[in-house]
Amino acid sequence: MLNIHPDFQSIKGVATSLKRWPLALMNGFLSGVNSLHLSKYKAIIRHEQLSSLDGYQVPLLIITPQNLSSPSPALVYYHGGAFILKHAPPHIDNAVRYAREAGCRVIFVDYRLAPKFPFPAGFNDCYAALQWTLVNAEKLGIDKQRIAVGGDSAGGALAAGVAQKAAREDGIKLCGQLLIYPVADSGCEWASVKKFASVPPFKALPYIALWEAYLGQKLELGTPAYAAPLRGNLSGLAPAYVETAQYDPLCDEGDAYAKALVAKGVGVTRNETQGTVHGFDLLAAHSGVSKAAVASRIQFLRKIFSNARE
Repeated sequence: MLNIHPDFQSIKGVATSLKRWPLALMNGFLSGVNSLHLSKYKAIIRHEQLSSLDGYQVPLLIITPQNLSSPSPALVYYHGGAFILKHAPPHIDNAVRYAREAGCRVIFVDYRLAPKFPFPAGFNDCYAALQWTLVNAEKLGIDKQRIAVGGDSAGGALAAGVAQKAAREDGIKLCGQLLIYPVADSGCEWASVKKFASVPPFKALPYIALWEAYLGQKLELGTPAYAAPLRGNLSGLAPAYVETAQYDPLCDEGDAYAKALVAKGVGVTRNETQGTVHGFDLLAAHSGVSKAAVASRIQFLRKIFSNARE
């Protein structure tokens, strides 16, 4: 019997479909509700676009809280959604909280999704967003020395991969990485993947199929660089916050990634939330557990932004 916190026991399990039409309907629905939800924040959010490596125009949301002084820190953020789904309104709510309470701008990236656009399309969009932020830092009122990346779930994999590529290939010095119950490894043999695959919000999570949809190939053909962060070079990376949820299929790989970072000398702030399920903060934002987790993330952001200024 799983000791799931009462606040999360009403969360329902939903089957994950990779079929074209169900995905299109779900993403169409999310686009609609997101558009309505954004009107709530029209005073602090504006729309931008950037050109990805192949010329694709990537939509961005620039969140600038009122009375923010310039140059400010910035968080380039990649939402979760199993690499196949658009963000949901709670992603925006959390991003606004990060901006307001950590005193930063948030660059929220609407990257391309699998299976229509397999790796590296979405990853390239995410990396291009970091490069765009750096190039346009002065115009945006951003301090180049205080730029972090972050993401939840699939977005956590994207953020960690972006951090690795930035360090390895371009010598970009980030001030931190915010990794919230991240996807970290394409190996699907972790105990938590098997044990919690049918714990809500999932219903028989098709983990291998999701990875193959994201990569656009069978797993036995290998995992490209930066797709699965745990398989990358972790030396010399920016300080990381790694949050895990106790009854999440991703719990073990998130824990392994945190330990692998520590082993390479990277500063890591851990938050091993208890009684929680995947996406708990998005699905039950009212919970004290959710509020405490978001507060921990904001505390980490404040710390790295402050340290980078000294």
